[in-house]
Amino acid sequence: MGIPDALHRLVHDPAGPELIAIRVRNDAPLDNSHASMPRGVLFLLTEGLVAVQTERGRVIAGPRSIGWMPPGEAHSVQSFGPTAGVGVFLAERHCAALPAHPAQFEASPLAALLMQRMLEWVPEAPLAPAQRRMMQVLLDELGQAGTQSLQLPWPKDERLLTVARALLANPASGRRLEQWARFADISARTLSRKFVEETGMSFGQWRQWARLTQALEWLATGQAVKHVALSLGYDSVSAFIKAFRLALGTTPSAYFGAGRRNTPARDAEAVPDLSQSTLSGELDAF
Repeated sequence: MGIPDALHRLVHDPAGPELIAIRVRNDAPLDNSHASMPRGVLFLLTEGLVAVQTERGRVIAGPRSIGWMPPGEAHSVQSFGPTAGVGVFLAERHCAALPAHPAQFEASPLAALLMQRMLEWVPEAPLAPAQRRMMQVLLDELGQAGTQSLQLPWPKDERLLTVARALLANPASGRRLEQWARFADISARTLSRKFVEETGMSFGQWRQWARLTQALEWLATGQAVKHVALSLGYDSVSAFIKAFRLALGTTPSAYFGAGRRNTPARDAEAVPDLSQSTLSGELDAF
């Protein structure tokens, strides 16, 4: 569903309200929908999986996470399976405390409750003192949460970028570092060094995250764990589950089910169910 024209204009008006909170639900997947907002966007995802791509890289937002998109950042959005959540659109003057680049935070119980409460605020009305304090508490909470690592930064070197794109196109590839270096017409030592310099990850780490992000996308559409594991080139389902647990702290089924394990006070019971929240409106994308 869309939103009323008046609310749509408010969201896209940089001189409009300080904060607008909107309930979002998409039953059909988004396919690389392009956007650039004059406001900063916080998005609490409660269902599904969203991939946001910018010129810096690709960020994966999973269930019970809070994605962040700075004002003016050109990006495309792709979703996998039905998605639902809460979007909070912040005037640019309130975005300085948040990262200058796209990021993802764990959804703490407090942050989730605050975003839920903001759905009840009248978008056109100026923020009351208590509301302004709640907004600041949300920003402080996110500042202490730390960002999550489900993101793939793009290398800048065109040779490395060729390798990165080929890996994403075929994450199950069994090519070794030396073979990828020949593919890109670069020495293995240079490929290894520049991957760390330009992405902050070793080549092996980047390839592992590429496989895991692809796994998440497939799992979000309902594909079986066994099929995903074998399609990504893992020797067995148990090897895939082990790699998944080491990276994300939980099993594939729990990631989309009961929530992340081994995360104190952030399990499924600790994060409120927003499905029955009072809604200010709905958006097709954020």
